[in-house]
Amino acid sequence: MNDNNDVNFDDISKRDELPPPIEEKWIVAFIQPNTLKKIYYRQFYAPGFYEAYDMVMTFMEKTNNKILWYKEKRKCGLYFSKKVIPYLEFVCTFCNNKFNNIEPIKCNFEGNNICTSEFCSLQCKQEHFYYMHIKKIKQFK
Repeated sequence: MNDNNDVNFDDISKRDELPPPIEEKWIVAFIQPNTLKKIYYRQFYAPGFYEAYDMVMTFMEKTNNKILWYKEKRKCGLYFSKKVIPYLEFVCTFCNNKFNNIEPIKCNFEGNNICTSEFCSLQCKQEHFYYMHIKKIKQFK
């Protein structure tokens, strides 16, 4: 047997490594068990079908919502491509808690710029409003 024919498989695997998959936007449609009349839509990023499935099932287990469908945003048609859809999980701007069981409460304060902060509760919105928009303005006067 000739030693020159031996193949080092570690070198081959390093050369053939694929780049990480590109994450695509996905949309999930669901209903809440107590309000069966309204369909909610959320978007999220996932690199593939199985990762999207895992995220949707985790969301369903956390919130007890009923999933109607989920698919890649690019395959959903013009209605969804132009629609602004909130993300599957939000992080409250004030308390940094993750939440996904309610619609986010927006600040929308208009000073020099429109504030795009989102909150999990009115309490967080009021605290943010005071510290970022009222108290800050008083400091500069």
